[in-house]
Amino acid sequence: MLKDLAKKTLATKRKTKYNRVVKAKSSAYDKWQRQGEKEPVIKAEAPVYYEENEDGTLVPYKKPEPEVKVVPYAKVWEVSDAKGDENVVYIFVSPKGKLTKRATEVIKQYFVAHPEHDIVYGDEDEIGKGGKYIHPFFKPDWSPDSYLNAFYIGSYFACRATTMHAAAPEYDNAVRMLGGTSNKKNSPEQVGLEASLLSADVLFCMLAIHVRAFAKRTGMELPIGHIREVLFHRNSEQDVFYGRTFHNSKHMLLRPATVSIIIPSKDHPEVLQQCLNSIINTTGGDNIKYDIVIIDNGSSASNRVKYGVYCSRAERKNGLIKINYIYKSQEFNFSAMCNQGARACNGEYLLFLNDDIEAVKEGWLREMLSQAQLGHVGCVGAKLIYPDTDLIQHCGIANVRRGPVHKLQKMHDGKNHYFGYNRGVHNFIGVTAACLMISRKKFNDIGGFPEELKVAFNDVDFCYTVMEKGYYNVCCNHVYLYHHESLTRGLDNLDPKKMERLAVEGDTLMKRHAHLYNFDPFYSPHLTEDETISAIIPREDYTPVEDIPYARVSVHEHGIKGAREDQCLRIGCEYNGSLRNWLYGVTAEGYDDGYYLKGYSFVIGSDNAIYEKRLLLRLVERHEDGAGPVEPKVFSVPTYVWYRPDIKVRLQDQVNVDLTGYKVKIRKGDLVPGYYQIGMLAVDKTSHLKLVNWVPNILNVKK
Repeated sequence: MLKDLAKKTLATKRKTKYNRVVKAKSSAYDKWQRQGEKEPVIKAEAPVYYEENEDGTLVPYKKPEPEVKVVPYAKVWEVSDAKGDENVVYIFVSPKGKLTKRATEVIKQYFVAHPEHDIVYGDEDEIGKGGKYIHPFFKPDWSPDSYLNAFYIGSYFACRATTMHAAAPEYDNAVRMLGGTSNKKNSPEQVGLEASLLSADVLFCMLAIHVRAFAKRTGMELPIGHIREVLFHRNSEQDVFYGRTFHNSKHMLLRPATVSIIIPSKDHPEVLQQCLNSIINTTGGDNIKYDIVIIDNGSSASNRVKYGVYCSRAERKNGLIKINYIYKSQEFNFSAMCNQGARACNGEYLLFLNDDIEAVKEGWLREMLSQAQLGHVGCVGAKLIYPDTDLIQHCGIANVRRGPVHKLQKMHDGKNHYFGYNRGVHNFIGVTAACLMISRKKFNDIGGFPEELKVAFNDVDFCYTVMEKGYYNVCCNHVYLYHHESLTRGLDNLDPKKMERLAVEGDTLMKRHAHLYNFDPFYSPHLTEDETISAIIPREDYTPVEDIPYARVSVHEHGIKGAREDQCLRIGCEYNGSLRNWLYGVTAEGYDDGYYLKGYSFVIGSDNAIYEKRLLLRLVERHEDGAGPVEPKVFSVPTYVWYRPDIKVRLQDQVNVDLTGYKVKIRKGDLVPGYYQIGMLAVDKTSHLKLVNWVPNILNVKK
């Protein structure tokens, strides 16, 4: 009885402390934003231009600072005929909220520093109960296809007066065409229109057209600016998209087209048959003709026969012209196989497809093709779902810190995540080649897939190159296919040798695109760096990694005494490597001060508030089947507790998982060189229970 009472008392104290920490950390964004609004605006230095005098001498000249005028969305017409405003910047704002005190000055200084931009927009949040700032919308940099699908610009944008006047005739015509009934400005009809989305949305569209923002870029330069700072506080529950949110509408083809579908496959004839049948049964219409190329790099004799039978018997209907089965025994090289398939067909558009993809609904091919036909669009992907679930496998790739990740992976598609991230059409830095379409001309201009990346990251490298050439990559998250993932080459995170290969190819990718280290124009740096984006990074995570203290490493010569190895203790390791690589990228040199690990851990079916955790490391040796421990000795390291509301969203059936994140910084020299397997120790502070579990992730401590 007394034992139960003591345990209950200890549990209550742990939960009270836990809830106090969660409450403080969950208000981190509000505190960070308010602190930022107090910071002085840095005065920009205007670029210097040179004017030539009559005698030929060059005289330095700077454009004067512009005057800033704020105009509500409903009063665009009041400034459309303004005179003498050549040096004015207009900020158009929603009446459903307020600009921050520093907003006008920040925007003015942006235009001073960026004479190449005539239009700019920025981030915003919502005013919650008690005036607390919540739900920040950290927007992507200029994303033309996202904009065509939804008014993601939201509550404010700014432009130079000269650009506004230049676009005014097109704006007038567009408003009339979309329902304007009077040419008289400020008439009830026009005021009604301006009070709707037309005042902001149509004006922004005409401005974007004027600066050719829907065309192919020159390199990485974007035609419209984006201030990565919250400068507007939206009224509570106000629709950020003003009625035009991400939609599921069908899109028209620009013209009839032919598509070649290229499918690498080996020893999966039944899987391929399912893929082929699903394509044939969900593709229709007179405007699309397609052929299929199967690239087999070494199936068994019996499976080769099955492949041939399935390909010959597949019904030629719904636009299917032919199926070409190509067999060549060779080392698996996904890039080479895709390039081989592209050479063996003649379609105007190429669709690279995994053999474990299953088309579900009619129209998916048309939707992808409608995007691929746009001149400014490069790679086109689609949302992929795990079969028999609503769990997302892919809805676009983001480049975070050291490389690419699938955002929202294994999260429920039934929920609308982060301002429609998994809805409609979006621009992304990349999409997966499990389902990737591109025009043949653009594919040839890029030079195909990089054959030096044989297994992993070849599709990402291809997408990065396409983007660097000035195209915008797109993911159609308004259509979906099933992806029976990992039938082709297994899960990379289950085998240490595969994980090492993955790390090497990941480093190769980032060396080839070093300027993209920790940079993605379509994914804000203020969003989470891990595998999900359902939550915004709290204030503590803006603290530089350098400021996290080095952990003290403890040695347990005979392992963790009294601990039980149990799979109910789950561990996710999102980064384990050198601190240098994390901070500066794979090409960095001259900084070698230790190692950094981060991730999350929780105990299934238990109240996680009662556990205290330590990261574990043990030396392992490599062998053919993977890796195994060298000795009983285990090293334990206290963790920096990381607030992870995204984990809570993913694990709604688990108790108190807000503080399941961990971060660890280990000083160079505290561990002898070698390969260390990563694990976790969870100690129940209300009893003597100790749980241990290990994951395949390996930390390579070098000499």
